[in-house]
Amino acid sequence: MNRILLGNLISFLASLMLTAGCLMKDPKKVYAMQVAENLTLVVSSVCFGSWSGITTLLISTVRNVLLVKGHFDKKRMYLFSVLVTVCGLAVNNKGWIGLLPVLATVILTVCNYYARAILAIKWSLFVNIVLWAVYFFAIRDVVSGITQVVIAVVTLVSICRMRLAKNQAEGMPEK
Repeated sequence: MNRILLGNLISFLASLMLTAGCLMKDPKKVYAMQVAENLTLVVSSVCFGSWSGITTLLISTVRNVLLVKGHFDKKRMYLFSVLVTVCGLAVNNKGWIGLLPVLATVILTVCNYYARAILAIKWSLFVNIVLWAVYFFAIRDVVSGITQVVIAVVTLVSICRMRLAKNQAEGMPEK
């Protein structure tokens, strides 16, 4: 029980980092914040005994560093997608639930390559957040699960505000 409480506390700190990243407008800052969040979640995942989570988070951290430095190309997108899939499946100890971090990470990795606009990046983060939320609830990381749901809502609000501002700037009527 102490491991679950400690894991939830550490995960809460990571969720604060993700919240900050979702509110940022500069793509490099979004990814840099995600690096810090991922490393914090690695520690919490140890408490929950989630090896597929740990593996995908570590690989994602390296991917995000490459993104921030501008060294993420198509070849690396494929490499990281394969690495996450193979390593995540090899160490998965949570059944189908353990596949969610793998799926979330592969989707975000592909989106990281193709998405250039901040709005597309935020949509890919939203999908990632929802998949991780389901996973967190399943492994009893209640704090992260709840926080991820809140962050998903915050991200949607941010997306709506950005679209509204863009439409107003272009002189388009509100929808």
